[in-house]
Amino acid sequence: MLLSIDWATLAFQIANFLLLAVLLYHFLFRPVMKNVRQRAEEKEQLAREMARDHAESARMRAELEARLARAEEEAEAIIDRAREEAEAERAEILRETRAEVERILVEAHADASRLRQQEIEHFHAELIETIVAISSLQIGRIAPPEVHDKLVQELNDRIWEMGHSEMQRVEALRRSLGDRTPVAHVTTARPLSPEQQRLLVRTFTALADHHVNLEVKTDPSLAAGIRVRLGDMVVDNSVASQLDELRQAAAKALQERIAHA
Repeated sequence: MLLSIDWATLAFQIANFLLLAVLLYHFLFRPVMKNVRQRAEEKEQLAREMARDHAESARMRAELEARLARAEEEAEAIIDRAREEAEAERAEILRETRAEVERILVEAHADASRLRQQEIEHFHAELIETIVAISSLQIGRIAPPEVHDKLVQELNDRIWEMGHSEMQRVEALRRSLGDRTPVAHVTTARPLSPEQQRLLVRTFTALADHHVNLEVKTDPSLAAGIRVRLGDMVVDNSVASQLDELRQAAAKALQERIAHA
């Protein structure tokens, strides 16, 4: 069967997407980039502070090495005075002292490297979380209702498509629900209209092959879109879930970059 393409609908969707892209650029990404620049400045300040700390650590290490050098000189003087009595003991003590000093220096270096790595990872995690939080907040504020409505419609269409293309999953869901009247737990960024609620009831009723009741609650942290849990199945079509995927991808990329560095 040939696929029929509705060019008018396709053009309308492309226009909507371009309009959404322009709105996101002017009202989301520009403010976000401003915040990113501010975070970059804070990062530079942190780098300068870390450089100062590194210099202080180097100074303290030099002082420690100087003290160790003086201690070695004193130890050598004591050993020289007692050479005739404890030549064998002096050699053993000297070996143990040097080994301990090397161990302390190695552990100090490892601790410093580990702390620096932890600080860098913590900073990156905070930066990513801040960007995602700001993005979610800004999208929730500036996204027009049409964006939310489109995400709700897309979720509804996805469920219908599941009923046609993933019958094994659908049958497993129906068996897990049994004969009881199932409840679809709906979390939405904005209140659903009565028409949207009726649409979801029809869709999930068809999916479950039983009448489905809706339990709806509003969570603005989703920014836009909807999340539905029916039995063991969770379907999420919200901006928050997309931002979370972006956050995970960015965190993974940063970890790989740090590991390679």
